[in-house]
Amino acid sequence: MKVSCEEMTFDEAKASGAIGLFENKYGDKVKVYTIGDFSKEICGGPHVEHTGDMGTFKIKKEEASSAGVRRIKAVLIKA
Repeated sequence: MKVSCEEMTFDEAKASGAIGLFENKYGDKVKVYTIGDFSKEICGGPHVEHTGDMGTFKIKKEEASSAGVRRIKAVLIKA
């Protein structure tokens, strides 16, 4: 899937539905990365243009983030 990036203010990012976990760490402008209609996050990058560019990954940890939301930690496996 295509990964898109937009730059906007932190307030615009939050209003657009982007998730950002480190609110006190962001500057005046932030990058918002979107994948399809299921992932929209504030992040500093660098990132890929398509999810297939990453290759294979292995899930290292899985946990509850909030009600009805799961979080995974995954690492990329070298090809």
